[in-house]
Amino acid sequence: MTSKLLLVATVLLAACGNYSNEDLEFMNAVPAREDLTATIPPAMILPANEAELARDTHDAIRTFNGALNFLSAADYIRTFPPTSRIADGRVWGPAAMDDHPGWQWRFVMRRDPATPEKFDYEFDVEPVGAGDQWIAFIDGAFLATGGARRGMGTFRIRTDDLRLANFTFAYGADGSLLKELDVAYSTAAFPVSVTMDLQLYPNASDIPPDFTTVTFLHYHHEAEENGQGKMEFSGTDATGKMLAINSRWLASGAGRADVTASDGMGFNGTWTECWDSSFRETFNQTSWDATSRGDMALCPDVSGI
Repeated sequence: MTSKLLLVATVLLAACGNYSNEDLEFMNAVPAREDLTATIPPAMILPANEAELARDTHDAIRTFNGALNFLSAADYIRTFPPTSRIADGRVWGPAAMDDHPGWQWRFVMRRDPATPEKFDYEFDVEPVGAGDQWIAFIDGAFLATGGARRGMGTFRIRTDDLRLANFTFAYGADGSLLKELDVAYSTAAFPVSVTMDLQLYPNASDIPPDFTTVTFLHYHHEAEENGQGKMEFSGTDATGKMLAINSRWLASGAGRADVTASDGMGFNGTWTECWDSSFRETFNQTSWDATSRGDMALCPDVSGI
């Protein structure tokens, strides 16, 4: 939704002219989606009998990569010069939103005069004619360390203030609604890392909607230059149910995942599964079953990841 919202808006930009070197510095302070998304190499068609936790790892990565879809719009906005240049800053917009009639947006970036390597930015929306009553939708900061888009940054998406102002959002396939997304990342050096904390309203589509129950999700990903990586995911719902997956893989794609789970009522379990470079299971063991499958000696050594 956020990607579509931004893409539709940015095509309305009427700015023209050439970029200055300083314009490019501002543009490079906004993260590019390709810098932050995760993959498990090699890129291939996954087998029908893919190891279950390898599949869960792939699914989690796709889900959280999807949370970064709005950065595709940031990539797109970089193709336009700013609408106006202000002291230590750049502004895109304001412009109307075709998919939200009666609303307009602006994108503002500022450089810290005391620390020229530090940039702050904000994507705001407001009802047309509201008279400078901008509501923050996305805000972030970036500290450049040298090289295009290299550095450390944070950004946050917030929906409560906009929802209360009658700005409409699309629900997830399960009827949930994003409350807040907080992201911290580093592209300064390898390993590149991304950490996301999400708060969701799982019952937002209920009648009447429930905006008191909140589910918390945590995701962390690291990628080495050689293709090795790791993914850590955990989720806790309002009833105390918890699931945590810790996956690590080699450059070949062979990997291992360790799971801990609790139902919030006394059950606690663990699960370990390993897979080869074709993502086929080589070892599987759970705490609730005395038997195991495969050979633990075939698990790849991921202790250094």
